[in-house]
Amino acid sequence: MRSERLAAALVALFIGAAAAQGGGETLTIDGAVALAVKNSPAALAAEQDIIIARQRVREARFMALPQFALSGIASRASLEHPAVLGPELGESYLSPDIDNSFYTLRAQALQPLYTGGKNTNTLKLAKTAHNQAKVNYETAKADAALGAKKAFYTLLYQRRLSETAAGWMRKARALDAGLRKDAFEELEAAMLLAGLADKARQAAADEEAAESDLLRALNLEPGYKARLEGDFQPRPVEEDATRSLVTAMELRSELKSELYKAQMDDIAVNMAMVRRYPTIYLGASYDVNAYRLQDLSDNARRSSNWLASLAVKFPLSYDVWTQVQQRKAQQRQGELKRAELQDKVRFEIISAHKEAAAWQAEAVRLTEEAARMKSGYEAAVRAARPSMAALRALCALCDLERKALDAVRRQLMARIRLEWARGRDLAR
Repeated sequence: MRSERLAAALVALFIGAAAAQGGGETLTIDGAVALAVKNSPAALAAEQDIIIARQRVREARFMALPQFALSGIASRASLEHPAVLGPELGESYLSPDIDNSFYTLRAQALQPLYTGGKNTNTLKLAKTAHNQAKVNYETAKADAALGAKKAFYTLLYQRRLSETAAGWMRKARALDAGLRKDAFEELEAAMLLAGLADKARQAAADEEAAESDLLRALNLEPGYKARLEGDFQPRPVEEDATRSLVTAMELRSELKSELYKAQMDDIAVNMAMVRRYPTIYLGASYDVNAYRLQDLSDNARRSSNWLASLAVKFPLSYDVWTQVQQRKAQQRQGELKRAELQDKVRFEIISAHKEAAAWQAEAVRLTEEAARMKSGYEAAVRAARPSMAALRALCALCDLERKALDAVRRQLMARIRLEWARGRDLAR
């Protein structure tokens, strides 16, 4: 009995998994974009970059705080000449008259008083890098959304195209079955049917390829059959190019990234000039020394030292000005790159606006023309007997409907590119 229940549960689980694999959920354009962003490896990696940059901001803040160190040193020596321990061992001076064993406990503190602006600029640089990481994340999300939109509407187009080709193929075969043809008309009809069959096969193959592209864009498992929900029709662009340009200059992630790079270039110049300025540190240390480990807690048998120091360091370097000139040249390169990017964004928006408007008019014209021709064809078929002229008209009408669908696809793709170029979706 238990084995039967287990078998029934496994069968139910398998059926549920098969239904999910077969596309049990309906996918809209918004759902496709959300899935693409959620599953995008680039977006996930950029999100981790934000976490890394946030921690670096915290590290930069720690640079202005006092640095503390506690150390314990145990030495055993037999000296004939004085010796000095290295920095890793406490930098202690050892006299030849010490006992074989020597123990030291030390507490140190170091406070930067003035670093010429190095710590401040480091913190600014970390904050700017954090903002840039956020912008890079938005860029990765926008790219994932762009790929999802293109794949979604491409699959919608290919499915409509496949359905249209299959529908016209059925009508052509039905019409051909009722025709009386001579030898040449038989050959012509066979060629027309072969052309329609080839288009139907190509449309089915393109539909499968579009399904694979959608799964790749959404980062889903192979074999998932998506049931798309969406209207495959032109979506007019109501905003003008000037407004889209203003929106892009404010929201386009690449432009934001270049602005943060400009801030980083300014900070790099400042940090190069900081090397001319002195640095001032205040340090203090306290040592407890003894020849036996248990004597460290005995005030009478141990010795203690304390000191406080103020250190001023003036840098003398030959490459200060060369570094400044290099950073200024890099700053100028960034300015030129930003100007080039702004021109590129303007061209993308204007071009996408013109293309969307042109294909919008073409799609409306071809769709209306195809509907009118289809109505005329159906009326003629009802009024006249089947003929080769009707078969040729059917093939021409199939081509016209294919052109209308392609015009709709091109208009949607132009709108998608415009949304990406301006950094914000258009009103629906």
